[in-house]
Amino acid sequence: MQTAYSREQLEEMARSVPVWFHSIDLGQGVLTNGMRTAPHLARATEELRLPDLLGKSVLDVNAWDGFFSFEAERRGARRVVALDHYMWAMDQAEHFRYWKECKSRGITPQPYHTMPYYRPDELPGKAGFTMARQALQSRVEDVVGDFMEMDLSGLGSFDVVLYLGSLYHMRDPLRALERLATVTGELAVIETEAVELPMYEQRAFCEFFETNELNGDVSNWWAPNEKALAGLCRAAGFQRVEIVSGAPERWSRRGLRAAAGGMLRRLSPGKKETGPRVVRYRAVAHAWKCGEHLSDHGHSSDPDSLQIVSNIQSIYDRLPAEGRLRIVIRGANHFYFSDDGALLMLRSVLVQARA
Repeated sequence: MQTAYSREQLEEMARSVPVWFHSIDLGQGVLTNGMRTAPHLARATEELRLPDLLGKSVLDVNAWDGFFSFEAERRGARRVVALDHYMWAMDQAEHFRYWKECKSRGITPQPYHTMPYYRPDELPGKAGFTMARQALQSRVEDVVGDFMEMDLSGLGSFDVVLYLGSLYHMRDPLRALERLATVTGELAVIETEAVELPMYEQRAFCEFFETNELNGDVSNWWAPNEKALAGLCRAAGFQRVEIVSGAPERWSRRGLRAAAGGMLRRLSPGKKETGPRVVRYRAVAHAWKCGEHLSDHGHSSDPDSLQIVSNIQSIYDRLPAEGRLRIVIRGANHFYFSDDGALLMLRSVLVQARA
């Protein structure tokens, strides 16, 4: 990576920001000391399964330090806009000190925007983005605005919109996705906290967090399961939805055994009903504004059928090439793969596998 700054200058620039959330490569071997490490961000980027961004316009909603904004630029996007307000308005050092103290004491934090370190007129939390953009000599544009309240007509429409780590922080997730659809020209990439109850995947639901039940964070409100996430996207105005990164345990023997064991316990006389074990994970959805899709997974116009086909393709793509099976869709409810790629049926046959 070419840069106009020496290593010593870049190191000083990185040190000048008290708290980094993203680990960003500034060049000359200098990496910011982010809470999200470089390996973590590399895995997260891979799980997003970003499309080809060459020549595209990209909006990064709630960009924070801007790692994904700069990544979009690096991948050849012709225009990138980083939008934030909430995290840019907070003194990050004070915020994380307060959050950690509340968590260690087992008390519920006050809403963060009511704290003295929330200073929207000064934007102390924008320091990381500003410094990284300078160090990278980036052309990423910045827009300061609350995505849920700002006038979106002035923002315009973008080919690809990144909505990462934000949906589960929204009090009204459907309204948030409706606003997201307004600024999306082609594709929205949505990454969020998600939840699954094994054996109940066919039902759409969201888990509600009244206060700080999730990670001691009072700003977390909802965690959808995959069916709810896809349904919310369609209800918001997206035409096609594909879950490109879903619950890992759904496809494991361990997850299946836990689900089957829970079912047997509920059916056994004299056994106390404990309910299924909750699986928490991060889900990634690709939500398309038009009916066309980069990959042709089927021709049915039925949303549930399209989702099933997309899920099959997503799982199939993860299998090693030598162990792949030919998949034929037969309709019906749902299915599972084991760790080694063997196809398992549950409740009803919906696919046929042939070598």
